[in-house]
Amino acid sequence: MAANSKIEWTTHTFNPWMGCVKVSPACKNCYAEREFDHHYKKVAWGPNGTRVLTSNENWGKPLKWNREAESSGVRARVFCASLADVFEDWQGPILNSKGERGIVPCTFGDWFFTNGPHSNCRDLTMNDVRQRLFALIDRTPNLDWLLLTKRPENISGMLFDPDSLNGHKYRENCWLGVSVENQEYADKRIPELLKCRDLSPVLFLSCEPLLGPVQLCDLERQSEDGQAFDWLSSAGIDWVIAGGESGPEARPTDPEWFRSLRDQCKASGVPFLFKQWGEWAPYSRGKDDIAALAVPNSLDEPLQRVGKKRAGRMLDGVLHDEFPKVRK
Repeated sequence: MAANSKIEWTTHTFNPWMGCVKVSPACKNCYAEREFDHHYKKVAWGPNGTRVLTSNENWGKPLKWNREAESSGVRARVFCASLADVFEDWQGPILNSKGERGIVPCTFGDWFFTNGPHSNCRDLTMNDVRQRLFALIDRTPNLDWLLLTKRPENISGMLFDPDSLNGHKYRENCWLGVSVENQEYADKRIPELLKCRDLSPVLFLSCEPLLGPVQLCDLERQSEDGQAFDWLSSAGIDWVIAGGESGPEARPTDPEWFRSLRDQCKASGVPFLFKQWGEWAPYSRGKDDIAALAVPNSLDEPLQRVGKKRAGRMLDGVLHDEFPKVRK
């Protein structure tokens, strides 16, 4: 629940709850499952697993960050749900860290947790928790909340505001993003994200782990409405993050896939952030040479498993650390 996150594109990380279901190839080596399910045994992943709400103390941290940001005059970014997906359609029980089930009084009062008998109550739902989360976002106007999902088709139905005329609300401090690992999932997820243009000032992509080439603009390809295919147009994606995979089973990324995204963004004037190579990086001999585990790619450019720290963040000798300008 990092106060000052090690993730390069955010200031803080906040997890309202933990747990998720794998939905695509990017999920294969999920670090959250590896650490918080397999290692720490705090939550069970999967459709028959658990969703564990974090503590009230943890939920209070964004209020503190908001005060600090207001005092300093410098906005802070908050990556929300690195150990979950805000827009997962979870219908199962919601527990606390003690394994007690969430209960909501049917008449009046806040939810509570118990394994004992209860009457005139119902089970706590994820919609209840999401409403609390969105209320927290509204109470922290000095924070930019980054909601990253693999389920963009659920955003408009879940980003709900009962006080607005149409049931939805534009939040100027809520950035919406989708994970994109290859062209198949770009084609599935980006059009759904673009439907949320009227809900957020920033729509972004996290192409990590990048498992295949992704074309975001192609003048020879037509979109569904018959126009030139371009997701990086003025009404499209505002920011692209790219990175490789880390962890014990990390898959390598062809350097040309990163370069292609960099070049597409540059041509369209879209900010590009290269987060990391991951475990694998282009091989080059040096004074502390390590035996190469060459992985073939499009340019026959050897890749070597050197570890995330040594692989670093430089792409062709340049640090790409660009951030979007918020739409008004």
